[in-house]
Amino acid sequence: MAAELNVILGSGFPYLTPASRLVAVALGLIVWLLPHPACAGSSTPRPPGAIVLAQAAPAAPAADAGSLETRYWNSIKDKTDLGDFRIYLDAWPNGLYAAEARARIERLSGKAPPPSAPAPAAPVAPANAPLQDCAECPPMIPIAAGAFAMGSTEQFRFEAPVHTVTIRKPFYIGRTEVTYDEWDACVAAKGCAFSPDDRGAGRGKRPVGNLSWEDTQQYVAWLSKKTGQSYRLPTEAEWEYAARAGRATSYFWGKTMEKGRANCSGCDGARSTGAVAVASYPPNGFGLHDMSGNVAEWVEDCWNDSYRSAPANGSAWVKPGCKERVLRGGSFSSEPQYVRSASRFKYDFDVRFQTNGFRVARER
Repeated sequence: MAAELNVILGSGFPYLTPASRLVAVALGLIVWLLPHPACAGSSTPRPPGAIVLAQAAPAAPAADAGSLETRYWNSIKDKTDLGDFRIYLDAWPNGLYAAEARARIERLSGKAPPPSAPAPAAPVAPANAPLQDCAECPPMIPIAAGAFAMGSTEQFRFEAPVHTVTIRKPFYIGRTEVTYDEWDACVAAKGCAFSPDDRGAGRGKRPVGNLSWEDTQQYVAWLSKKTGQSYRLPTEAEWEYAARAGRATSYFWGKTMEKGRANCSGCDGARSTGAVAVASYPPNGFGLHDMSGNVAEWVEDCWNDSYRSAPANGSAWVKPGCKERVLRGGSFSSEPQYVRSASRFKYDFDVRFQTNGFRVARER
């Protein structure tokens, strides 16, 4: 008579389904199923109608029994038949996987809730999510390092030659032009001496104008002291790199002016009457608003009549005592050709004019 597995399964064993028998046979765990009357010669007491699991070979050592347990568990662990897990517990009530088998039975029979889903991951901020160092500070957009073709041969010789510039260090730049609200905070804190007249057009979120390059230096110095960060004007190369946002076309959206893209004279088919609230027009690919039109923007560089000998690393092109500084982007009074990404012009550093404002940059 074959040696018994030393497990007597309950009387009649209603959980031993035909499918379970096939699994057991396939694993070699059960060669046959012996009802009580056929188990002559066994010394183990059996209740009437008991079913005995028998093996064709002599009883295996304990190590082999563990291997059989694992083989059987691996065959059922991904299934949903309650009987499979009950068979396992009847055979190995204190087995390696007994606790999990009991949990599966409870779950499959509806007595326990399914395992809770893992906590959702914390949202990850987009790569160009704005940063704001203080409540009164301008929101800043991170700009990655990179290379681009700066300049143009479309219009004027002072926009040429086209040359490759490599911005070696990432930086932040204002999402919008500095607003009256932001400038007025500097005046209230006595960081800025001049309070420009809005000429009845309103302050708030409109871009501050009528500022000289000299005025902007007071503002960036105040921001730097207030936040402990290094604020400044963008360099001319940084400004154009940010304005193009990876595009080599005349405007960040394409080759020609399109209605609804910028606040400039004739850009929407009519002459603009003045600056509008910042971010009234769609942003470019970097998330920056009003890089074309609204107010012209002071940058750090001195004026040069061409890009010959210009820095190739994105740094400011300055010389001691220069009188003329660069403005970029054009303004609400500029015609479309003067708000191209490559457009540039100049004013004396101490001149205030209603169309001239700025946006800030910050070191990263």
